[in-house]
Amino acid sequence: MTHRAAQTLFLGILATVALFSALRLGQGIFAPLLTGLVLGIVCAPLANLVERTGLPRTLAALIVLGLLVLLTIGLFVAMGPTINEAARSAPDIWREMTFLLENIRSTMAGVEDLQETVSEALGDDDAQGTADDGGDAVSIPGVFDALALAPSVAAALLIFAGSFYFFLLSRASLYEKVERSILPWNRRMLERAEARVSRYFLTITLINGTFGVLIWLVMTLVGLPQPGLWGLAAFLFNFVLYLGPAALAVAFLVVGILTFDGAMSVVPAVLYVSLNMTEGQFVTPALVGQQMKVNPLLVFVSLVFWLWLWGPIGGIVAIPVLVWTLYLLGRLDWEPEGQEMPSPFPRMR
Repeated sequence: MTHRAAQTLFLGILATVALFSALRLGQGIFAPLLTGLVLGIVCAPLANLVERTGLPRTLAALIVLGLLVLLTIGLFVAMGPTINEAARSAPDIWREMTFLLENIRSTMAGVEDLQETVSEALGDDDAQGTADDGGDAVSIPGVFDALALAPSVAAALLIFAGSFYFFLLSRASLYEKVERSILPWNRRMLERAEARVSRYFLTITLINGTFGVLIWLVMTLVGLPQPGLWGLAAFLFNFVLYLGPAALAVAFLVVGILTFDGAMSVVPAVLYVSLNMTEGQFVTPALVGQQMKVNPLLVFVSLVFWLWLWGPIGGIVAIPVLVWTLYLLGRLDWEPEGQEMPSPFPRMR
């Protein structure tokens, strides 16, 4: 490797580290900004459909934003009673979970005694002091903590709404500027990438919504408390591939142990895992098909990276960003060669 090539590689590594550090430190700005852009790409075909009615682009973008706000409010209103009921029963669930943990701890008493004996033999006073400190009560956030977070939440919502609206408003001119730049992408490529991300996200949303309703019905038949809340959790967690369903399966197992006795305690987790595997192995491949062939390792690494970077928001935007990036880099074949993938909505003429 020549000196110039090594210098270029070193500068590239520094630039990458600087970019990731900026994204991590600027999470309050970049996370809602990118989320707004991703959802703007997803909702772009809907904006095109509204524009086909003859409405100006400004009003069309505003209507789509309003529909998104109404949909979000409607979801919270519909799930409000279930969430309130879950909040009221949370102390009882916490007491039962504490009782379960105490039972587990009692079974491990012999191991703890052995650990204390070894610590005393080694004279590990610092470790004992640290263990004693761990018994302090954990403070629970109160009303004032929530009020302190209100400005940052309001700012994030404003950034999200602004990026979503202005992307829908100016994406055509933005694509034209990219086409005239030194970047190797033209407007048609960007529009096709937009259509692919939109179709993928809308298809996955439909699958996850149906899956959430199915979980709600199944948990109602099983007798699990707050089945609607579990259906909503199944819908949301299914957007975070691999990690989301795994976390929810553990939650089903814990709640099943707290709610039922005997073999019935594992039934909710077994049913959820079975339905999730059926959805992942048959339903999603049938609807998304072999159209999107992405290495599972690449998907997993992308999810881990974005979750580390921005938490749950990163998990939601990880796959759409990956699909968009892979298509623009020419690493994603969505449809058979020679066939045009139809847009989820009629194109604007």
